[in-house]
Amino acid sequence: MQVLSANELVGVVFSGLAPLVVEAVADEGEVIRVRARAPGARADCPDYVGRIDRVHSFHERTVTDVPVDACRVVVSARLRRLVCPTAACPRITFRE
Repeated sequence: MQVLSANELVGVVFSGLAPLVVEAVADEGEVIRVRARAPGARADCPDYVGRIDRVHSFHERTVTDVPVDACRVVVSARLRRLVCPTAACPRITFRE
């Protein structure tokens, strides 16, 4: 039997969050709360060929996911709104 570390277990149970960095998982009895964030790497502007890292602001998204062991799972993800530096870009800002 293979023993997984806490980080490996989170990666298996919450594999759908792979693009995010899981910061915390809290078991609150009937609810499991997962706090995550974007990895902080550069992102691609949807209309401009290039990688962007200039942050305009942050916002939080909350999603209720499939139950785990009969507990409701709530995922809160902190995401960035980025600014495209290209003057010709039709999207001045965009979300991750």
